[in-house]
Amino acid sequence: MLNEMGTRLKEARIEKGYSLEDLQDVTKIQKRYLAGIEEGNYSMMPGQFYVRAFIKQYAEAVGLKADELLEQHKSEMPETTKEQVRKPMSSAAPSRRTSISKPSSNRINEKMPMIIVALFIVVILFVTWFFYNMLADPTEEEAETDDGLQYEAPSKNTSSATDEEEAANEEEEEEPIEEEPAEPETEFTVVGTNAETTTFQWAGPAERELLIEVSGRSWVAATNENQEDMITPSEMQAGESETLDLTGESYVRLRLGAAPNVKLILNGEPIEYEQDLTTQNIVIEFTDAE
Repeated sequence: MLNEMGTRLKEARIEKGYSLEDLQDVTKIQKRYLAGIEEGNYSMMPGQFYVRAFIKQYAEAVGLKADELLEQHKSEMPETTKEQVRKPMSSAAPSRRTSISKPSSNRINEKMPMIIVALFIVVILFVTWFFYNMLADPTEEEAETDDGLQYEAPSKNTSSATDEEEAANEEEEEEPIEEEPAEPETEFTVVGTNAETTTFQWAGPAERELLIEVSGRSWVAATNENQEDMITPSEMQAGESETLDLTGESYVRLRLGAAPNVKLILNGEPIEYEQDLTTQNIVIEFTDAE
């Protein structure tokens, strides 16, 4: 059942056009506490100390005078008991007593003998290590003869390193150099021209690729010897290109709607054909070179 103050707060919220979610974003108070204020259910609050604070925030958010509202409805507010005020005070006292129970200087004085002994051990270890290195044999092996002359002992690893280098050189000399097979020569000739159709004969590698580049709008179609479309016949726009894999094909026929706008490149080599004709047919017959 709604109390008078909760009803007044809810009406003010609705007049502002706020939902409980909106009011939660404005006041940063959880939605369930806001609903409890409207219903007069203060027992669900985290503590009676927060009831007045939450109601004051709610009232200010919906445009009501918080102090005046609390004064008018103070009979509806729960009373804050003295035990609630004493509780945080009593819990803080023991922590202060324990914090000053033992000065930190006494702890340092107690540990000082241990620190001195540890430093003494470290110094002894360092001195021992230093004299051990001083008395050790020098890295360069020298010996003195009966005549008082000194000589350097030959390095033990010299002969083995030389043998390894010679063996490595012999292995490099014995490895045969594999020669890459030479690419078959390419021959590209014009067989003849009949009206709009120009026929070429191409002999070269079995792997071949035709690049079609368009610099302006042009109709392009391509078929093989079985009259099957190798690309979808369409009007290509400037800047577009198509690549045809002609490996294994013995024949290709190209239909160019605006030939001056089309450039044909076969295995990296451009194909030159009659550019004066607007519409042309280009036929290429393939033969694999041995």
